[in-house]
Amino acid sequence: MPLRWGWVGLLTGLIVAALLLAWLDSTLLRPLFPESVPGARRLEVVRSQGHGVPLPPVGRRELVFYGFGPVGGLFSFWWFVSAAVGATLVALAVLIAFPGRARRAAERVRVAALPLMFAAGIATLLLGLALTVLLRVGFVLVSIVPFLYGLALLGAVFGVAAFALAAGRWLRARLGPAPPLLAALAAILVLLDVSLVPVAGWLVLAAAAVTSLGLSVLTRVGSATGWSLDELNL
Repeated sequence: MPLRWGWVGLLTGLIVAALLLAWLDSTLLRPLFPESVPGARRLEVVRSQGHGVPLPPVGRRELVFYGFGPVGGLFSFWWFVSAAVGATLVALAVLIAFPGRARRAAERVRVAALPLMFAAGIATLLLGLALTVLLRVGFVLVSIVPFLYGLALLGAVFGVAAFALAAGRWLRARLGPAPPLLAALAAILVLLDVSLVPVAGWLVLAAAAVTSLGLSVLTRVGSATGWSLDELNL
């Protein structure tokens, strides 16, 4: 299936925008992010003062590219890029591993249903928080807490993948035919670009994650029947 130039331009623009935003976050907007190792930096300043010759840096040496920061540094350009690539691959892997469930969940996506999905996500988070407190008080069941966090994360990732599939269908109706995974990739890149905008992007990403969790809960992770008490009948 040959791609139209609209798809090529969209994907190229989204990737360039993501790289530019990652560079801005790691350089000009770096003060907005917390210091990864503030104690080590203070120690560097103390060691370099009071001596005729500055002492070598403490700790392991890092590979640094001019204008991009250290390769392994937290909140560096490379950290943002690797996190974005990892999140994209995980979302696409969900679509590949569970195509039927993702399609059924995507069919439930409607603009009018977004408030209900957001409310369901908030309710799920509050319920999980309450269970976490109870399990920690019980001590014996405290090991289940990471399991609950993992389930919530998986639900959010599945919901994001389903939303990306639905948004990709919307894009295909306007830009022409394209493979579903490619259209979903474009939708994921849009979310990543928005999330790289400081403060406002973080709020949008949090709202998207909560709504995605609500979508997973309401559709029972793309189940064919959804939630129904009739299944309790013997």
